[in-house]
Amino acid sequence: MKVLTTSCFKSLMKGFLFAMYTDQPAPHIRTETRRLVILPIGSCEQHGPYLPIDTDLRIVQLLAEKLAQSFLGKDALLLPAIPFSCSWEHKGLGTLALNVGTLAAVIHDVAQSLKTWNVPVFFILVNWHGGNDILAPLATEITAREGIPTAVIPAISQVGKAWDESHITSAKEIHAGAVEASIIQAYWPELLKGPIPEAAHCEPEIAPAKAQAVLQAIGSYSITQEGIWGAPEQTNAEKGRALIDTLVRDMHIQVAKLLELVNEYH
Repeated sequence: MKVLTTSCFKSLMKGFLFAMYTDQPAPHIRTETRRLVILPIGSCEQHGPYLPIDTDLRIVQLLAEKLAQSFLGKDALLLPAIPFSCSWEHKGLGTLALNVGTLAAVIHDVAQSLKTWNVPVFFILVNWHGGNDILAPLATEITAREGIPTAVIPAISQVGKAWDESHITSAKEIHAGAVEASIIQAYWPELLKGPIPEAAHCEPEIAPAKAQAVLQAIGSYSITQEGIWGAPEQTNAEKGRALIDTLVRDMHIQVAKLLELVNEYH
């Protein structure tokens, strides 16, 4: 598999498409070398009054497509996204959630199907939604039980780091704030319902409790104003686009190295 150098990365992202999609006949998928199979794990949930409920699904599809395009040739196969996942912390109007066991079963079924192809693959689960902690142990389980090397890229911690380093806002961003509003404004500006007033800013006082524990125990609608935890009024489309570019570049570098290791040890 050919891997892009850093110098080639930006030019590729300007529109040269190399990824393989599921619009191909089955025989075209066969390969003697290991194929990168990318499955975006989406989420459909409330994002307050200014962002679409498919915000996470849109962003994860964007990340997955750019990751697939970053590999030369047709060595990467991009699968259709799973549109729903573990979003019960956002229970209520606008949210469509799967139980943990349901999501695990669906992804296991996909992995088992891939195994019947008799094609060497590296299975990548692309995730954006912070509530999908299940994906990390699930990937380990698929690797061990199905014999298909599997990893979650980016990890939830990597997404959080990208949020912090984007400098879009100094607010403690958790959900439907400046970061996600900036990405929507950058790529789908017609979907941002604005202008967003300063009053939309919401940072609940929860210390010393941690945000994820609060969402698990209480839920976003109860702890926030209108489902927002952050500063959506500080949206910045340029920084939103830069965040995506940086994250995709980091994902590419990580997947390329993992692919080398997988080919060496599997």
